[in-house]
Amino acid sequence: MPTLMIFVKQQILFLLLNFLIRAIMNQKIIGLWSTPRSRSTAFMWMIKQRGDFLVLYEPFWPSAYYSKERIFNRVPDITPQAEYNYQNVLQDLKVKSQNNRLFIKDFPYYFIQIVNNEFIDYFQHTFLIRNPAQMLPSYYYKMPDLDFEECGYKELFELFNKVVERTGKIPIVINADDLVENTRDIVKEYCSRIGIPFMAEALNWNPPSNSNKIGWWDNGIWHDDLRISYGFQNTEKSYLKIHQDQKLLSLYNLCMPYYEKLNEYCLLQRK
Repeated sequence: MPTLMIFVKQQILFLLLNFLIRAIMNQKIIGLWSTPRSRSTAFMWMIKQRGDFLVLYEPFWPSAYYSKERIFNRVPDITPQAEYNYQNVLQDLKVKSQNNRLFIKDFPYYFIQIVNNEFIDYFQHTFLIRNPAQMLPSYYYKMPDLDFEECGYKELFELFNKVVERTGKIPIVINADDLVENTRDIVKEYCSRIGIPFMAEALNWNPPSNSNKIGWWDNGIWHDDLRISYGFQNTEKSYLKIHQDQKLLSLYNLCMPYYEKLNEYCLLQRK
């Protein structure tokens, strides 16, 4: 009888272990899709503080700029790397997700051309938006030769529509201003919607040290605000205003319609 009980317990443990393994393997990668200069890196850093996710920064960025399939030529004197080709990166994400709860943040304009039903099915899609009137001056300051395609609003909206069409559901959309003004409520609702526990302690953090590399191209100019932050916060900067520069105004007029459409679905309605 004791031998039988031991055998039964072993079988139960075996079944439970297999169930947990299958559950992990079937978990979708959580994707935070955004545009540049929209507090997405701060959001990623908040998720990293939780300790229950493997967090990856813009895995498709090298594909867009450094692969043999690159779509941007900002670094013309490089040797394209096949390891960064889109399917190789996607396969790497799939492998990592088999043993880890995976969270990535990325910009759809890096990869929108490869999005199909299989791609959509592999992710749990969440969106972060920011008013172009705030995003563009910051982006322009960092990258004066930016163009509409690298603003990313059109591709963000295109991915949103593809997700809705495929799933029949409206994905989570967060307005970046709400992360500052209603941090706890927004993050708590975000966690509830994607099915993870809310951890209030992750809302505050120690700034990344100078030796702590945040992303692929961390040359000291893109994450300077995060390196002095302890949570989601506004920063006062003397950027050009939209109406003070014709290029900014033109980009604003192109980006704003996509922002407004996405804003209709955000967790808190904003004017």
